[in-house]
Order: sequence, then structure tokens, then C-alpha cells
Amino acid sequence: MNRLNLALAFFCLSADIMLAQPKNITVAKSNLMEIELPSEAVLDQRIFFIAAAKTTLELEAGVYQVNISDVEILSYPNTTGIKEDAKKWIKEVEVSLKNNQYIIFPSEMDPSFLWLSKKGMNFLMYASAGKKEADVYFGRTDRLPDIYQSESFQQSRSEILPASSPSLPVSVQNRSNEIIMTRIGSGENVNNIPADLVGNWGNLTGAKVNWRDESTGYMLVSGVSKGYGLELKSDGTFLHTTVVTSGRPNYRVFVSTSGNWSVEGNQLILTPVDRHYRKWENEIILIDEHSVPAAYRLFWMIKTHQLTSQDCLYIKYDQQQEEWDELCRE
Repeated sequence: MNRLNLALAFFCLSADIMLAQPKNITVAKSNLMEIELPSEAVLDQRIFFIAAAKTTLELEAGVYQVNISDVEILSYPNTTGIKEDAKKWIKEVEVSLKNNQYIIFPSEMDPSFLWLSKKGMNFLMYASAGKKEADVYFGRTDRLPDIYQSESFQQSRSEILPASSPSLPVSVQNRSNEIIMTRIGSGENVNNIPADLVGNWGNLTGAKVNWRDESTGYMLVSGVSKGYGLELKSDGTFLHTTVVTSGRPNYRVFVSTSGNWSVEGNQLILTPVDRHYRKWENEIILIDEHSVPAAYRLFWMIKTHQLTSQDCLYIKYDQQQEEWDELCRE
């Protein structure tokens, strides 16, 4: 088959896939959030657009290594052509959420995002208002970021129980059904710095990060559209980096957090001294902010990957989190 025929076959297949997708329907409520909408909206059921909306939600969720699932897209046709009317509809959606007992946490970094929690269920919302429509994306999350959990439960990170507490497992090595060939804190330990942990973990460390572009002075990333890295240095300092890009809307977010680290048993303690958050739209910087977030803890373990024989660092923000995040040594 020549290239032209192959291209035509691919185009026809893509068209068939698009036509086979569920059609958009008009709805009066959000089934995912179980709330009534202020007025009817269009539920977008197209697979490609749901995938794009998930990527947009990951702009916020990826910063905290939170996983997104069960995405719902709602669009309100703004017939007046006045942007303030679209904004009003979004605000009324927020009121409906509050009236249905959702606790709302505005994003610390981007007002387009809201974290939502109700009876142990957690969600992330993205909202965008325009002259023609208002778009709202909802996505189920596997947890809230630590900063919002601490507010929700009126508990600071300093109150987190140490690993030796009876309410936490003494060692994840005891959980034989989860991981084989696990070692925790092996190697020399000087000033709570285990030798095994020192190094670059993930796919966004070292040479992949260009720290400064001479023409703009802004931090850039080469060859990575979505990545996460944790560099743990032998002097007790760390660098935690995340990048997420989205095609709808055309956003790119890059976050770098630096500070000091130590270990208590099976918990990695990260104490930031600076977080730099940048957000681009069409390569134009919208947000460029520094902050100092609170200290946070990660449950950790190291195991040898069965396929690559690489050492990989597995982390959890919450012991109840079902899956470990995998960061293999660079």
C-alpha cells in the first residue's frame, strides 16, 4: 500500500471512529457530581475531547501527583455573547456544589481550578468563561493534595504521626502482597540521609531541565511534554519538578520546588524553601509566582524493576492510596 492510500485509509478510519462516538446531549444536572445545574448545558461525550479535558485537569493535579478519572465535560451555550453571563453561570454551579455539601478549596496556583470534597469523595473542577460558552470540567481524584487535606481535617503536617506510631505500618516490607525485593533505608545513613535514596528519580531531572533561557530568563523544559522528577542530594537538599501540557486549552505548567529532605523510617520528609510556579498559554506566561509551601511527607520504598533491572523509588502521599507512584533512577 503506497503512502497516499495509507493516508486515505487512516483518514477514513479516523472519520469512522469520530462518527461512532456518542453524540453530545443536553442535560439539566451533573451525573458525576450529582448536582442540579443552574440551567441546561451540553454534556460532551466525545472520547477525544474527554481525553483533552483530562489533560487539562492534570495541569493542576499533576503538580501534586494526584490521579484523575471519570471526567465529565459540561458546556453552557452563552446566547447573550456577554462574557460576564458565562462567568455568572459558573458561579451558580459553585453555589450548587456548596448547597450539596461539597467543601471547596480554590487552587493556590490557578483560580481556574477548584478542589472539591464530600463524604470521602474527592474531585477537581476546571472552569473557563467566554463570550460564546462557559466550560466546566469535573474529574474524580484519588485524593486531595496534602495542603487541602490539612485544612479539611484541621490538622497541620507537624501533627502527622511518626512511622513508629501503632496507627501506621512499621515498614512497608511487611506488606508482602504489594512489593517483592523491597528494601527500605538500606545503606549508610548519615543525618537521616540514606545513601540508597540519593540521586535523580523520574523523567524530569538533570539534563532534561534547562534552568535558564538567556533571552527570557525563564525556566524551560526540553523534550518533555509531561514529566515528574525528584532529585535528592547528599547534602540534604532536594529539587522536585513537574511539567504538564494541555492542547485544550493550549497550556503548559512547570513547577519546581526546592528545599531540604530527611527520612523518618518509611517516611520521606520534604521541607520546601521555595516553589516556583509558571503557567504559559500559547507560549505567553500567564502566571509566574514564588511561594513557600508547608512541609509534606511521602511514604517510600525502593525496589528493582523486574523488566529493566533499574532501581525505582515508589512513593505515596497517603498510606491509604491504592497505588504507588513509580520513579525509576535516571
